[in-house]
Amino acid sequence: MSKKKEFSDLDLLTAYEIKGSSNASLKVKDILPNKNQPRLFNKNKVDDLVESITRLGLIEPIVVRKVGLRYEIVAGERRFNAVKKLGWDELPAIITDADEEKCYEMALAENEKRKNLNPWEVGKAIQYLRTEKKRTADEVSKILGFSERYVKQLSSIARLEFKKVHELIESGQEPSVRNLETALKKKEGRGGEIVSPQKIQFKTKINYTSLQKQERTSFLKELKILLKKYNIDFES
Repeated sequence: MSKKKEFSDLDLLTAYEIKGSSNASLKVKDILPNKNQPRLFNKNKVDDLVESITRLGLIEPIVVRKVGLRYEIVAGERRFNAVKKLGWDELPAIITDADEEKCYEMALAENEKRKNLNPWEVGKAIQYLRTEKKRTADEVSKILGFSERYVKQLSSIARLEFKKVHELIESGQEPSVRNLETALKKKEGRGGEIVSPQKIQFKTKINYTSLQKQERTSFLKELKILLKKYNIDFES
């Protein structure tokens, strides 16, 4: 079972089986943003959280890890930015002793669970895990609960530069997989193909009137097996 799927029903630390953790009230000035935060867009757009925290308080503490004399955020950077905007001096936190690599996986899983990341951001995170941490596509797929094919697809999208993705968003387009793949195709000067599969519709006629009845029955039976195998619609 993927960590992402486990995390859907459990809290972050439980899903990752992190035993060494403690609750604390930390000074905002002692908390550092995560230098490897998977979220790259709209990190500081927190007006919705500011309003929510003003009404309800901070319901869920952030998760941090000790780095020297200070604390680096593992999960909850937008919550942290929101309370900073509100002028808080302290906020509740859970301090974990998980290592840097595990913390990165947790940050990625939390952001993906909350749908905080667009496909390009997920692709960049996957690229980081595969190149810097030497994780295989299969290992990354288990972390995120994606198919191995989708992991490779998002890795391809990550070839786009931040500027190109920013321009796409600024133009009013959604940073969807399809739009990002179209932008990548244009950047690389490729033809009409895209990375993701799409259903191609076409019609063809098979003339089997010259076959004997038994031959025709046998032919149609084998043909239907092949068409079903490759998910092709068939009308006799």
